[in-house]
Amino acid sequence: MDLSKLMGMFGVDPAAAEELMQDGQMQEMMQDPELQQAMERPETEQFLGKLSGIFTQGGIMPGDLENLFEGLGGGADAGSPEQLDGLFAGVEQLFGGLGFDEIDLDEEAEAYQPEAEDASDRAFLTELKAWIKDTAADIPDKDVCMLEIGSHLNFDADGTPTVDLWLGYNTAQTDGENRANKAERWNIANWTENHFRSLDAEPLEDWCGSQGFDPLDEDFDENEMKQRIYDLAAAAVMELHRERFTEQIFGQKIPFLIEDYEYNQKTAIRAVKANGGKELLDAEFFSDCGFSEDGVS
Repeated sequence: MDLSKLMGMFGVDPAAAEELMQDGQMQEMMQDPELQQAMERPETEQFLGKLSGIFTQGGIMPGDLENLFEGLGGGADAGSPEQLDGLFAGVEQLFGGLGFDEIDLDEEAEAYQPEAEDASDRAFLTELKAWIKDTAADIPDKDVCMLEIGSHLNFDADGTPTVDLWLGYNTAQTDGENRANKAERWNIANWTENHFRSLDAEPLEDWCGSQGFDPLDEDFDENEMKQRIYDLAAAAVMELHRERFTEQIFGQKIPFLIEDYEYNQKTAIRAVKANGGKELLDAEFFSDCGFSEDGVS
C-alpha cells in the first residue's frame, strides 16, 4: 500500500508525503502489526482504490456511495452523505495526528516557489501563457470575476486515457446569484462556465512525453503529473499578473484558482502565491480549502 499516494489524494504535496514516509516516527508506526494487518486486508485495498477513483473523477457521482461502502460490509443504506462526511473526518483526524493540521498559510505561500525546472518546462510554460491569454480574450462575458485552471484524465471510446487541461470562469452576475441563493461561491460547479476551453493536445503530449508521464504506464502517477502541471500554471499566472493582462481584458485584476474539483490546502497556497497575496480571495475560499480565519489549518 503506497500511503504517500493516498496522502496526495488529500492534498498533501507528493514530495512532503514521501519525506514523511521516511520519518522515524512514521516508520515505527508502519511496523505496528495491527496497522500492517489492517492495511493488507483486501477490503482496505478495495476501499482505498474506490476512494482514489472518486478523487480522480473529481467528485461524488451517482452510485459512488453505495459502491464505496459495499466493500466495508455495508449496503446501500450505509452510504449516506453523513457517513461519508464521518469517514473523511476520520481520515483528516488520522492525518491531523501526524502533524498535517499545523499548516500556516502565509508561511507555506512564502516558501512555495513554482518555476520551470528544465527547457521542456519552460516551453510548456510559454504555451500555457499563450493559451491563457487567448482563451481569456475569447470569453464572451466581460464581467468575469474568477478564473480557474484544472486538469483531469479523459477516456476515449476505446478506454484510452488522455490528459485534459481546461480553463473555466465565473461572472459577477452568477456570483451574485450564488450569494443570494447561499450557494458555494468558489465551487466551480456553480460557475458560469466550468469548462470553457481546453489546451490543445499537442503541447500537453509533448510535455508529458518529455517528463515521462504516460497514462498507459502501470507506474503512472496522475497526482504527481497534476502537481507539476499546476506548478507551471501557477508560474504562468504569476508572470501574466505582472504583465497586468487581466486588467487589460476585464478592467481589473482577476483571481486564478489552479485545481480541478476538490479544493485542499495546496489549492489555497497555490492561489495566494499565483495571485500575489490574499486580497483577491475571501474567507469562504480559505475555509473551503481547510484553513481557519487566522490562516492555520
